Amino acid sequence: MIDMQRMTGLLIGAMFGAVFVFVNTHDPLSGTTVLVLRVAAGLAAAAVLALWLAAARGGREAGAAARAAMFGRGYLAVVAAEAVALFGGLRVLAALEAPEQTGVAWVALVVGAHFVVLAPIWRSWDIAVPGVVLTLLGVAGLVLAMLRRGRATPPAHDPLVVAWAENRPIAAELRADPLLDHLLPRLFEAEGVGGVLRDERADPPAPRSWLAALRRLAGEGRIGRDVLLDGCLRRFLRGGQAADLRFFVRLHELLDPAYDEVSKRRRDYLRLLPVAPGAVAEPALRHLRRLDDLDPGEVTEAVRALLSRSERKLLTAGLTWLDELARDRAAELSSLAPDLGYAFACESADVQGRAVRLAVKHAKRFHGDGARAIREAAVVLPQELGETLASVFGGEAAGDAREAGFTPVPLPEPAVVRAFPTPVVVAGDLDGLPAEGRWEAAELWLAGVVRLSRIDRDGLAARLAALPPGVRPPEGCWPEVRHWAWEIARLLTEPQAGNACQGRAGGPPAGERLPGEGDVPGPQTEDACRGRAGGPPAGERLPGEGDVPGPHRFLLRRWAEVCAAIEAGTLPPYLLAEPTEANGLLDGAELVDRLAGYERAGAAPLPADLRQALLRLPREIPPGVAARAGRLTSPAGRAVARWMGGGRPEYATEIAWWYLPVAGMPESGDRQVYRDDHEQVPGAVLDELEAGFGGPSAAEPLGEAVVRRPREHDGHPHWWPYLMPSDPEAVAAHLVPYLPARWRRARVQPAQAQALASAGGPMGDAAALVQAYFVADRSRCADPVERARPLVELAARGQFDAERVGRQLALLVRRTEFKPGPVFETLESAAALGAHREVWRIMTGFLAVYLPGPGERPHTRHTQGLAFALRAAQWARARGTPARVAEIAQLRASNNFVREARRLHTYLT
Repeated sequence: MIDMQRMTGLLIGAMFGAVFVFVNTHDPLSGTTVLVLRVAAGLAAAAVLALWLAAARGGREAGAAARAAMFGRGYLAVVAAEAVALFGGLRVLAALEAPEQTGVAWVALVVGAHFVVLAPIWRSWDIAVPGVVLTLLGVAGLVLAMLRRGRATPPAHDPLVVAWAENRPIAAELRADPLLDHLLPRLFEAEGVGGVLRDERADPPAPRSWLAALRRLAGEGRIGRDVLLDGCLRRFLRGGQAADLRFFVRLHELLDPAYDEVSKRRRDYLRLLPVAPGAVAEPALRHLRRLDDLDPGEVTEAVRALLSRSERKLLTAGLTWLDELARDRAAELSSLAPDLGYAFACESADVQGRAVRLAVKHAKRFHGDGARAIREAAVVLPQELGETLASVFGGEAAGDAREAGFTPVPLPEPAVVRAFPTPVVVAGDLDGLPAEGRWEAAELWLAGVVRLSRIDRDGLAARLAALPPGVRPPEGCWPEVRHWAWEIARLLTEPQAGNACQGRAGGPPAGERLPGEGDVPGPQTEDACRGRAGGPPAGERLPGEGDVPGPHRFLLRRWAEVCAAIEAGTLPPYLLAEPTEANGLLDGAELVDRLAGYERAGAAPLPADLRQALLRLPREIPPGVAARAGRLTSPAGRAVARWMGGGRPEYATEIAWWYLPVAGMPESGDRQVYRDDHEQVPGAVLDELEAGFGGPSAAEPLGEAVVRRPREHDGHPHWWPYLMPSDPEAVAAHLVPYLPARWRRARVQPAQAQALASAGGPMGDAAALVQAYFVADRSRCADPVERARPLVELAARGQFDAERVGRQLALLVRRTEFKPGPVFETLESAAALGAHREVWRIMTGFLAVYLPGPGERPHTRHTQGLAFALRAAQWARARGTPARVAEIAQLRASNNFVREARRLHTYLT
């Protein structure tokens, strides 16, 4: 029955709504609009009637008794009286020539009274509420109509004003309204007017609206501008919810107060700044800022009011005004220090940072109580901002929970380099034939064979004969060390192997130029030894230049020249290049002693061996050792003296990043090279890293070409750092092409990065890229502490170009599948190990390349990079903002990316 009751209520409302529409649709609405509205109202009433009839048929039997009680005599009497009152009253009003608005008021009165009377009959008191409201509105409408007709002074009742406001007029109607002069001032005071008019739009105002009508009449002079402006300000000062003040703000802005109108009301505008809702305070501030005759007291009042606000926009405006005020040397800023402290507590990091920068900028203007107030207010700031203030105003910064677990520690001492194993001087100590294992074993074996062949040839032959025979070399060239070791062992154990190589005893083969005879040691001439009688020349056993990596071919040349010297009977008493330290270095004094021994014995050095010895010398040679080298008389001695005296060449590298464009791009199918650090190539896949030598000395230090495209069997990359321990950049140039080759047998491992860090020498792009690769590559080493150790070792040795490493890290994250997460994980571990200052320097190089360039959109990873950079700056207590960060911090945007840049910029300044 309740559902049927609701359907009946809906039917009644629909019928009276249709009547309401038919009665009130007339001029100034157009004829088409009147027709459309009346047709729509009729169709809606008919639809509701159809729904009611369907519901009545469905519940006829079950609800007969209830319907009889509901629609009894009382109900019929009320409906009959309502019909008579409604239509009869409209006719009476028409006969009395009452204003058209009285018809609307009369309908509202009758419908409201109908619901009030039905409430006790139906025992449903919820319908009494809309009934009472409609009745009161109808009464107010009739009163207004009578007041207009009789031109009487209306009473000062808010409901009457609200009812007057609900009838949105056009300018012509309002101009002729006799109540205008009486009720207009009350429009700004009566409660409820703002709620009724808050949805009127202002841009542009609708023709039938209070905003349009009031602006039109103010422009005509029918309504004084002062009445409207004063009314708006009076309403603002009364306070209230922002939504209820919206209409008055829009009216105020439509009036567009002139300079003089604002100036004479300046006190009211100033009173609005500290307490009015933001929607009111913002235009008040905008008009005040137009005035150029505010006295210092008024400016101070305005700034103090704005700094007490919580809204970011108003606080920022207050800080800007304070900055301008500080330009006046006569202005007193100390009194504003407590108010500036309110900005420190703002939830916006941008506002906090700006307030701190402002305090630091004008620190000398805050003295005595002002400086003390800023120190006391700084406790609410994040740690990095508090530290910035503390560095200027004194005191201590509050701790930052994010950094509570970080305790700076000093860098560790550089790792102690072990001595190279004792040379082999007894045949029984000679190990088996070397293969691809430890480089030290191969060096010891080769040097031991040369030494023993002079002091114990028979014992050496016996020892070699007793060892496992190894693998016989193939026909053609011999690309592996074990092939040459097998041949050396065969020559020493087979007395009839032949002695067909006719090199000069005691000197280099014909056509050979010793290292040092020019500025850079030249390559060995490979036709010096023609090999065994009946066999191919030794030069043909070596892989061709470019067929294997330069370091590996140089290594093979050393073994080949020993093999040829055994055949020719011209082996020296020992090798010059046997290292003295486990990192591959050769002590300079030891090399001078060895060369002096050569001169006494009349022996000539093997060319590749001498070159290897020079490349293993440390960069710092004691003056006494260099002086001793200068007293050597042989060509090799003179070459060593020049090398030690500053003639060592430096090698600069150049790296090219080749990529494959994504399918569908114009260059798809042809690999391309990146042209600049910020080049955008969506979807590109790294195809190859290519390194070469350039700069002042473009010569390859080994006399061999850098292999551009790695192959499956490319020698022993883990030996290469020990061939040139003082030239990590040259070694890295050969390692770079192998970095992406993760699944090849010949590939670069983290151990090579550690080896490059353990010796010495300047770091260029190639060495920086090798280090950066293993910082970022979690797949080669899952432990971030282990990935960080090469960086820490380089920092401990003072040989770390941190900014260069940071730049290469950024390129890797931009151009490969590497993510910034593992990078920051490794750098955090490096900071915990003592390299926190170097980590910040890495981040300066990283940000310069990684942050978006022109035309690039920032994304979440950029924001993460700035957040980590802030942490790194805090660890290092860094100062000085990178240029790119400063540029971003000055942007007007307020997204997370810009906010993080501002936080970093604020801390660093």
